[in-house]
Amino acid sequence: MRRVLLFMFICAAALFFVTRDSVAAPKKPTRGQSQAFAALADEILKALQSFYPVKATEMGIHTYDHRFADYSTRSVKGMISRLKQFEGRLGKLKNIGFEPEEMVNYKLIKSNVDVALLELEKIAWYKKSPLLYAEETVNGLYYLVLSSHDTPAGKLPAILGRMRQVAALLATARTEIQAPPKVFVDAAKTTLETGSEFYRSVASDLMQLFPARADSILSIATSAREAMHSFIEYLDSIPVGDEKSFAIGKENFNYLLANEHFLSFSADSLEKLGESLLEEASKAYDSFEATVEKNHQPGQDSVFVPSTFTRSDILDYYQWEVDQVRKYLEMNHVLTVPEDIAPVRVVETPPMLRTLISSIAYQPAGPFDHQQVGYFYVRPLPDSMDQAQLDARYRFVHRRGFKGSVVHEAFPGHHLQMQIAGRNENPIRKWQRNNLMIEGWALYSEEMMYKFGLFGTENPAQWLAILGGIRFRAARIVADVKLHTGQWSFDECVDWMIRTLNINTESEEEFVRKEVLRYTSTPTVQMSYLMGKREIERLRDLMQFREGYNFSEQVFYDKLLSAGSIPPSLIWELWQLNTAEPQTSSN
Repeated sequence: MRRVLLFMFICAAALFFVTRDSVAAPKKPTRGQSQAFAALADEILKALQSFYPVKATEMGIHTYDHRFADYSTRSVKGMISRLKQFEGRLGKLKNIGFEPEEMVNYKLIKSNVDVALLELEKIAWYKKSPLLYAEETVNGLYYLVLSSHDTPAGKLPAILGRMRQVAALLATARTEIQAPPKVFVDAAKTTLETGSEFYRSVASDLMQLFPARADSILSIATSAREAMHSFIEYLDSIPVGDEKSFAIGKENFNYLLANEHFLSFSADSLEKLGESLLEEASKAYDSFEATVEKNHQPGQDSVFVPSTFTRSDILDYYQWEVDQVRKYLEMNHVLTVPEDIAPVRVVETPPMLRTLISSIAYQPAGPFDHQQVGYFYVRPLPDSMDQAQLDARYRFVHRRGFKGSVVHEAFPGHHLQMQIAGRNENPIRKWQRNNLMIEGWALYSEEMMYKFGLFGTENPAQWLAILGGIRFRAARIVADVKLHTGQWSFDECVDWMIRTLNINTESEEEFVRKEVLRYTSTPTVQMSYLMGKREIERLRDLMQFREGYNFSEQVFYDKLLSAGSIPPSLIWELWQLNTAEPQTSSN
């Protein structure tokens, strides 16, 4: 009897496990299904690149360099229809059992479709943002001029092609835009004013390079500039909308959190977390600031300033510091820096970008471009400086005050991360630029490099700056949510930032105004810095817990960066990690 019962138990157990496995493990996709997904993804990428030709240029796709986006109602409706068809076709592939690598790519391309559809159909930036059109005219020319993918002669037809289309683009804006928020109107006017000067400068350079075509170049550029100035006059007379009409609304904000960044937060829970992080960061900053003031007061640097020190020496120092931080990474085996990494050039922020770039910034090379150069923008220096200004800047150079900026923007921050991400051969992965990874990694790098000794064994001023950066990014989370859920106007957010961050100078207030102006048109970007840092810390802590003494930071960072500019939440899936495993992070 026991043998019979045992036999029945074994049979039942076997049946259970067979049944369980057959339910839990869907069939792997056939070769045909995988090929169908690859073909669909390629079709989607080409559709996005064609509809957003200026972004395609920035990313190194030069098929559409001769034109701008068509934001007419007819064109937008056509793209919305295509995106919905893509969603339907992707839905049929949802449950075919992709391997982790392919499943992540599936989620990424679906995210690209979902977010594009949201922005065109529900947010409809093209109907409320003249800044969208102003940036299209400026960036469309700028990315072409910046790119090294071809010779000036080779790029000339595309440059002139876009110049010719400025009038038509801005005519579409007049037709489509209704009751735009004042902040967008003001930003668009400033962008077009500097953009007009940029067009004049480009035309002048081209006329010298191609004297036989000088008259044609001048005529085309002049027509484009006249269209810009005419549109500025139009914006002076257009009725503006509600002061909070830049907000995308809570529902759309939640959608971006879930479908672009793959976060489990809602706007409400993110706002509460941001307030909690801000309180925590403010206490840490204020406490350490008191310690620094009490115990670390070096006073004015007593440094000899050479009489030959000039503004060009300052720019040379910036470039030198970039090279030094890179060498530090290599010598200390922080992470792997490819020998053939593209150069990063430190330059003053171009005039047409100064409306929205309030301090420093990084312009990456297009990942699809064969010629790779990154640009590190710094605040423009005065053409002439008095002795006090020179003294202050020399002391900055003497104490190597640019290190922190290099860490965030170049090595190991944006330049290194985005260069490695661009080496991924899969076009889906190469196309991604998720800010949780991009900005989260750059912010994470600041604290990481301090702990690796880049700033010495003890540098209270630098640590205070790092704490201040975290506090600032925590404030950004709150500002991001409250602006785009309609709780704050532009001015209310500016006033709150000034009070919260203890801003007390005119230059700092102007910095905040430029920052908040950018926030109004970039929902969820602001929260991505600190939230991305936290997501990377979660990954690191779990890997350290799992591997124990075998854990290697260098191996972890190399593996993380090679995943690409994708949401960190998807890396859990890529690495097949269990989110329920214990973690050591205090976050």
